[in-house]
Amino acid sequence: MRADVAVVGAGIIGVLAAYELAKRGVAVALLDAERPGAATFASAGMLAPYPEGLSGELLEAGLYGLARYPELLAELKERGLEVEAAFSGTWVAALTPSEKEAWEAEAPSPYPVRGTLGARRFPGGFVHPRRLREALLQAFQDLGGTYLRAEVEGVEGGRVYWGEGALRARFVLLSVGAWGGRFGLRVRPLKGEALLLEGEAPPGPLFAGEGYLLSREGGVYVGATQREGWEEGVDLFGLRWLADYAHERFPLLEGARFRGVVWGYRPVGELFVGEVGEGVYAAVGHGRNGVLLAPWTAKRLLGLLGVEDDAA
Repeated sequence: MRADVAVVGAGIIGVLAAYELAKRGVAVALLDAERPGAATFASAGMLAPYPEGLSGELLEAGLYGLARYPELLAELKERGLEVEAAFSGTWVAALTPSEKEAWEAEAPSPYPVRGTLGARRFPGGFVHPRRLREALLQAFQDLGGTYLRAEVEGVEGGRVYWGEGALRARFVLLSVGAWGGRFGLRVRPLKGEALLLEGEAPPGPLFAGEGYLLSREGGVYVGATQREGWEEGVDLFGLRWLADYAHERFPLLEGARFRGVVWGYRPVGELFVGEVGEGVYAAVGHGRNGVLLAPWTAKRLLGLLGVEDDAA
């Protein structure tokens, strides 16, 4: 089997890069192990470059992603693929005098928060990561792209191999998230857990103290814990922290009904998008900002491959 480009890893970054390449007529094979704990399936999908504290080139990358998403979602909608999203802004609620001063939080909070001293609105919003991945994967396949469920074991000399299978490609893109260490990439897992509740959500993502809220499928996404290591699932400690945070901080969620929990491994390390070997490129270390930075990352990968980016 052959392809112009083999993309290893079908999280948001990998599937978006594959879609953008296929849209430009490049023959792409997208491979994913479909392992539990992939960040995309648990991510909040936050588009909040300022509240996330980005600066310099990273802030520019985040602002590019924020500006690109409405166009991308419009493209997908034209293909009959709709994705939950909103771009009405993001808020930071100040809980201490120092936070109020640092964030210049002079406006009232748009959502009841116990102990708030004010809030500030920033440009931003959110997109539903799992729905976005599903839509991009469908669009990629509609364009003739090949999707394979395969746990890639190695890349060597333009050959990508797994189990009893292999393919050859001119270029290989590694977008393997927290599993980058298997390919010699400097990344480690930081597990995050989030709680899904029935209830009224804020008008946009709302940061307050150590957590945040946003709308998710008609309910509320409450996030998030963070712990090192590969332990799977949501444990009692994480569930208790999330429940206490929602109950104690937000009056509208005191009696909220439980909907579910999600968890996944954030890929933590120095952000890197570049060549790691002859014809092999990697995109790693996006941490909790993978969805926000995905459009910028895809654009950069296309540039490295010499593919014209007509979405700029």
